[in-house]
Amino acid sequence: MLPTFTIFGYKFASYGAIIFLGLLIGSIIAVQYFSKFYKIKKEDIIYAILYGIIGLGIGAKLLYILTNIPFLILNYATIDIWDTILKMFKGGFVFYGGLIGGIVGIFIYSKQFKINFKDLLLIIVPVIPLVHSIGRIGCLCAGCCYGMEYHGFGAITFHNSNLAPNGIPLFPTQIIEAISLFIIFIILLITYKKFLGTYKTLGLYCILYSIVRFVLEFFRGDLIRGVYFNISTSQWISIAIFILGIAIFVYEHRKLAKADKPVM
Repeated sequence: MLPTFTIFGYKFASYGAIIFLGLLIGSIIAVQYFSKFYKIKKEDIIYAILYGIIGLGIGAKLLYILTNIPFLILNYATIDIWDTILKMFKGGFVFYGGLIGGIVGIFIYSKQFKINFKDLLLIIVPVIPLVHSIGRIGCLCAGCCYGMEYHGFGAITFHNSNLAPNGIPLFPTQIIEAISLFIIFIILLITYKKFLGTYKTLGLYCILYSIVRFVLEFFRGDLIRGVYFNISTSQWISIAIFILGIAIFVYEHRKLAKADKPVM
């Protein structure tokens, strides 16, 4: 679509620029709006986000490499192993790895500077789907996370992508996921005060996104990420994340019921 753009003679990668924009917008909303519900300094939120971004990059890359190891093992005789490994390090990320890595980064910051981890997490979680939604527009521009061949309504065709197959109509997975993620952000925003002080916001996010991702995986065309028992790696992770979301809701419900139970 638009892998690069030029401003004042300088060429920029659309993918990186749009992700940076998403992180900037999400950080501003977290600091200026969601922080007012908790007693944490704004600078601590900013630094925690930076730690989270570092963890996101490491986690997303690490999981991408791990999901490609079976491909390397099965095809080592027919591919240039070192060239393939080099390409793996140059490009490719898996969001779920980034999500886990980002949370670990926030946790490390909270422990290092003795700040309430739960409050930090609940300030940042609501903006994750917004940042991710904007990031999927970057995927669309770069051609990554592309859909399967599709000739129906809304099909998109790449012509100069280094990642997606060019000249073939594809299912618009990036667009649908971007819209779905933005809707999840709106839902989290609406329910935020209702779930204030609990992990239910995190649980709701886990449930909603895992469903969206599980369904969309059936329409993805970049199956190099691994398929086991006709289920992709990301779908297996989605199942685990969905169960985690349900567990969070059950835990919070029982904790609230226990707190409301009269003392005999």
